[in-house]
Parts: sequence; structure tokens; C-alpha cells
Amino acid sequence: MSAAVENFFKKTAKIESHELRAILVSFVYLFCLMASYYTMRPLRDALASEVASEDLKFLWTGTFVASTIAALVFGWVVSRYKISSCLPWIYGFFIINIAIFYVLMGGYPLGSTDTMTAPVLNAWPIVFAPVKVSTVVACVYYVWLSVFNMFVVSVFWSFLADRYSKDQSKRLFGFVAGGGSAGAALGPLATAAIVNDLGVENMLLIAAIVLSITIFCIRDLNQHTTGGHSEEAKLEKAKGKVGGSSWSGFATLFKDPYLIAIAVFVMLYTFISTIFYVAQVDLVRAAFETREARYAVNAIVDGVVNGLAIFTQLFVTSRIAGRWGMVFLLACMPAFMIFAFFALSAFPVLMMILSLQVVRRAGNYAMTRPGREMLWTVVDRDRKYKAKNVIDTSVYRGADLINIWIENGLRSAGFGLAQIALVGSGVAAAWCGVSIWLGKTAEKRKSENPEAA
Repeated sequence: MSAAVENFFKKTAKIESHELRAILVSFVYLFCLMASYYTMRPLRDALASEVASEDLKFLWTGTFVASTIAALVFGWVVSRYKISSCLPWIYGFFIINIAIFYVLMGGYPLGSTDTMTAPVLNAWPIVFAPVKVSTVVACVYYVWLSVFNMFVVSVFWSFLADRYSKDQSKRLFGFVAGGGSAGAALGPLATAAIVNDLGVENMLLIAAIVLSITIFCIRDLNQHTTGGHSEEAKLEKAKGKVGGSSWSGFATLFKDPYLIAIAVFVMLYTFISTIFYVAQVDLVRAAFETREARYAVNAIVDGVVNGLAIFTQLFVTSRIAGRWGMVFLLACMPAFMIFAFFALSAFPVLMMILSLQVVRRAGNYAMTRPGREMLWTVVDRDRKYKAKNVIDTSVYRGADLINIWIENGLRSAGFGLAQIALVGSGVAAAWCGVSIWLGKTAEKRKSENPEAA
């Protein structure tokens, strides 16, 4: 690589010449992961449009159960094998899964009349009855992709933590994260432009090909990175053992009001996300008849959101946090959502939900999620590793499950989208209050202990 290129990356991204190859490979690795996922995600949302809104709660229940099982299996695997050794096999397994879905969706497209006997979950007691094969495939794909998403991001960062030293991670991981945002932005926009010509099923083949590139990235990183195995890294790992069991995180959580507030913050956020997600599924289903059309709409939304995310991550977040502080960073989107729900209640139409969804999700990338991660910089390592894991997995997934049942309960009680939006405005107000308290508490803790991790 030329000296001019190396000098450019050193000045702009603080990447040393001997690190450049590995960092660019890591960038491509995450780019391909997110491009692959966001190529398949619009199909998941389009397939969800084929399921009645009142039945989405069963998909989310299945996602919660499958994610928990998958996490346990993955934990068992990595406790016995190095991540660097088992990752290619994990991605190979997912690629085979994608190929299977390609065959099934090609054989049982939307509108096919083939049926199979399956349990009907919205009846009690549960009965077995003929169900369209295309509907069963759609439900399995929905749950599968949610599990896939959990793996690709968390496992990627775990792998990189093994390949780079602590000093390198501070300097370089921000640049690598840009690869994820770029893949998440370009993947859906590119596929939205060609889905009508190639068909939805062929998007799966494209996703599988892109995902397969990550296997070559893993092999290259195994050969050209050693940072995580230095003596300093070994000492950090030995010192970094937290101990205890998965249940000890729950005990730590319930003992600290600050941690409880973070958990409530997450639960209120997921309730608002649930309302918008279900509303988008309903309105897209009503407006578009084909999978291709629904896919294109969902892909455009994803592409716009992630395009805005790249800009906001690079130029907005740090400036907001530095100028206006944690309170503004955390409370800005909750305050916006109060008025957004009033607007949705007045105009419960597709263009309104899509416009608000873009702003909401982009705001999450720019402010809500970074602010939430900053809340952990003022707690000790015991809380940071035990309680954070509980909130990011059990609380988040559990809140998703509870909220979809609440949303369905409101529908069963006769609430339409306009009325549910008014409920959402009240939840947003509560979310705003919790955000303000958390921001003030975090800033107070930081001022009392400026050396906090």
C-alpha cells in the first residue's frame, strides 16, 4: 500500500501502517455482516405483513424462546472452543440456513395454496389445522433472522476483542463501526433497486454470498492480528474476571435504583418501538399487495435510516453530548416522541408512520443508544458487566415480549391506531422523565468521581 494512503489513514483515523490491513479487513467484515442482514431484514418485515397483527405476539414469543436457547448453546460452544476457530463454522451454518430458506420460499411463494398441518396458537386449547406452507416458512424465517441478528453483532465484537489490544480498540473500533453503518445503509438501498427485477427469493442468494465473504475475513484476521494475546492483554483478562453466575446480575440490578432506572428506560423505549413497528407492518400490508413492493418500501426506510446514522454518528452525537450534556442527549428523542404520537394520532396514515419511523430510528442511532451506553461509564466493573448483560438481553427481550402482548390487548379492547398513539404519548412522557433523572444522576456521579470507568 502506498505511503500516501498510509499517511492519510494515520492522520484521519489514527491507524498505524502495520495495522492498516487488519483494520480494513475488519471494516469489510462488519460491512458484509450488516449488508447481509439488512438485505434480509426487509424480507422479514414484508413476510410479517402476511401475518395478522394480533398474531405477531406469537412470533415475538418464539423469538424470545429461540434467542434464549441459542444464547445458551453458543455459550456452551465458546466455553469449549476458541471463537476464532468456531466462527467460520457458525457462519457456514447460517449460510446453509439461508440456502434452505431460498429453496422453501421459491417452492412456496406468496399466494401458493399448499398447506400443512400446524398448531394454531391463537386458539385455546391449541389445535392442529391446515395452514399455508408459505405462512409457516414466513414465521420460521422471522424468528430465525432475529436469532441471526443477535449472533452477528455480538460475536463480531467478541472476536475483535480477542484480536486487538486494549489500546488498539480505543483508537480503531470507531473506524471499524463505520463499516457496519455503511453496510446497513447501502445493503437495503442496493437491493431495493433490483428486487423487482430479480425477485425476493434471489435477495437471499445475494445475502448468502455477501455473508460468505466474512469467512475469508476471519481467516485473514487470524493470520495477521495478535494484539489480544500480549502480556498486557493476558493481565487484563485475568484481572477482568467478574465471577458469579448469570443470576447474580439480577441481584445486582435490583439493589441499585440507578440500574433499575436504566432497565425502566429500556422497557419504555421498547414499548414505543413496538407501537411503531406494528403500525408500519399494518399500513404497509394495506398499501402494497406483493412481497416485492413491501420489501422495497421496508428496504428504503432501512437505507435512509442507516444513511442518516452514518452522518449523525460522525458529526452530531459527540457535539450534542459535549455542548448540552447527558440530560439533553437522553431526553431529546423521548420529548420528540410525545409530539410525534400526537401527530400520528391525528394522521394515522402510511406516510406519517414512515416519516416518523425514519426520524425515530435515526434519533436512536444518534442520541438514544449512545446516551444509554454512556450511562455505564459511571458504574463499577461489577455492575457494568453483570447488570448490563441482564438489561441488554433478558430485560430487552422480555420487554419486547410483554409489550407486544400489551399492544394486542389494547387492540382487543377496541383501540385503533389513533387511540394507541395517545397511549404512546403518555409512555413517551414517562420515558422523558426517566431520561432526565438518569442524565442528572449520571452527571452527578461523574462529578463526584471523575476517575470513574
